[in-house]
Amino acid sequence: MKLSKFLIITVILVFTTTIISQEISISLKDAVTNAFKNDPDINKLENTIELQESNIRQSYGNLFPDLTFSTGWQRTNQVINKSFINQNGIPIPESNQTTDYFSLSLRSDVTLFDGLTSYDKVDLAKQTQTQYLIQLNQLKQDLAIKIINSYITVLKNRQIVKINEATLQDSQAQLEKIKIFVEVGKKTKLDILQQDVLVAQNELAVEQAKNNLKKSISDLAYNSNLPLNKNYSVIGNEFNPELSNEQLESYVLLNQNSERLTNNAFNNRQDIKASIQNQDLLQTNIDIAKGIQYFPTISGFGQYSMSGYKIDNVTNQRTFTIGLTLSYPIFSNFQQDNQRQIALINYRQSLEDTRALKNKIEVQIDKAVQDLKSLLKQIEISDRSLTNAEENKLLAEESYKVGLGTLLDVNTATTNLNNIKVTKSNLIYDFINAQKTLEYYQGIVNY
Repeated sequence: MKLSKFLIITVILVFTTTIISQEISISLKDAVTNAFKNDPDINKLENTIELQESNIRQSYGNLFPDLTFSTGWQRTNQVINKSFINQNGIPIPESNQTTDYFSLSLRSDVTLFDGLTSYDKVDLAKQTQTQYLIQLNQLKQDLAIKIINSYITVLKNRQIVKINEATLQDSQAQLEKIKIFVEVGKKTKLDILQQDVLVAQNELAVEQAKNNLKKSISDLAYNSNLPLNKNYSVIGNEFNPELSNEQLESYVLLNQNSERLTNNAFNNRQDIKASIQNQDLLQTNIDIAKGIQYFPTISGFGQYSMSGYKIDNVTNQRTFTIGLTLSYPIFSNFQQDNQRQIALINYRQSLEDTRALKNKIEVQIDKAVQDLKSLLKQIEISDRSLTNAEENKLLAEESYKVGLGTLLDVNTATTNLNNIKVTKSNLIYDFINAQKTLEYYQGIVNY
């Protein structure tokens, strides 16, 4: 019996470990889609937008008459003690009387004119919903670029692992060659020890690169709101790291006009749209404040009621009433003027905020363009350095074989070549990241 339980537990543990260790490949689209689906801020804002639909309906409802039905029943018991109670000299006999009273009423009230503030409030509710929708789009773009950056970081670290693994294999192959040279008496055992040190250094570099890769995948999973107890890898076919210098230069030339890019940003960025929408909303607040302050309110009502002392004769007494009411605030302790002034100041401040935002965008665009130009130049330099490093490594290896060079020269050339390859790879992915950042600053990032 105990053996059976042990086997069952073992099978469950093995099965669970297999599930956890199973690698799940995710694409950039998968990561972004999952982030949008599970992000709490996005979900809250979507709920707010849904609630605003109800507020819009309520604003429309204020334009129409309301209708209220009411009914009531009242029972009164009047007791008079002591006979011949005098009231104004008139004797009142002792009594105990109970009466019932029944009533039915239908009433409607409507605002006929209020300086058009009711219509302004409908516009305000719609503008508020539009503002929420713009905020939602902005939130999605912010989250998308964050995930794109995390995704590109994973690709960058994965490529570093590949470069370091290739360098490790090369150093291991070199170690085997040196062992053969030692066996035939061409080299000393000291060369084996020196090469083994390099192999160990390369193994360490591979391990460190793998650790960085795992951490960047964890960051991507966290930013994408993916379960953190699973093992992930990225597909990575969304970006081409093998772009030629001509293609990179063509992209930089196409996007070097900061003025055109800035105009794109002004037309497409959600924060600009939100700022302009906020101005419209604040202007509506000014109109509402003016309407309340400068115009009277005219309201009408109609009421039809029936009442009686018995339920079966409640229709014997019927009353129909209609009327109009006009109210105008002659003096309200400056409260309405204060509200108008606050609305006006808020509107003026929004204009300043928009100007400041546009200045910020111009700086962002200019810096992004400069980053692209700088990265292009750095890539060109790294290409020249890479060519020289490859030639130096071949020359050092050949010199070492014929006894004209030392193993230290070979190892130095190998390490230098590996570093330049890593630098070139990082620059390529930094350029791709800079492309997406420039698109984000223009408000046209794709996700």
